Amino acid sequence: MRKSLLVLLLGLAVVGCGKNDSSSDATSSAVPTSTQGPAPVTAGEGDNGQERRVAVGQSLVVTLPANPSTGYMWQITELDANLLQAQGDPGFKPDPNVPVAPGSGGGSVWTFVGKAAGITKLSMDYLRPWEQGVEPAQTYSLTIKVE
Repeated sequence: MRKSLLVLLLGLAVVGCGKNDSSSDATSSAVPTSTQGPAPVTAGEGDNGQERRVAVGQSLVVTLPANPSTGYMWQITELDANLLQAQGDPGFKPDPNVPVAPGSGGGSVWTFVGKAAGITKLSMDYLRPWEQGVEPAQTYSLTIKVE
């Protein structure tokens, strides 16, 4: 009896902590799609060394292969934040072709927004931040034209 009650209470606690993404604001679904701005520009590993164009206010989403369990992480080494600004910390997206398991890789997802017209270089290194004097395992760069 005690065990059943404990399991029931634990289950209710877990359900109570769930996130409800529904919105009670009826106007949020009635917003016209034309006011949402231009679609994000995307770039990935195969675009290394290329150029991308973004409008002021438009997003650039860069997804690069990563495996946080190895200690490696992507770090920005060059960027004019007056022209293109990183939006928060990078996210992680598991590889959809690999079963989700501890230690499995995926992609590091970075979001940037065009702030002012101009040209900047986005350079990133894949490294272990605590290792000093060690070359990065990978490098990545894009030339970004903000218009």
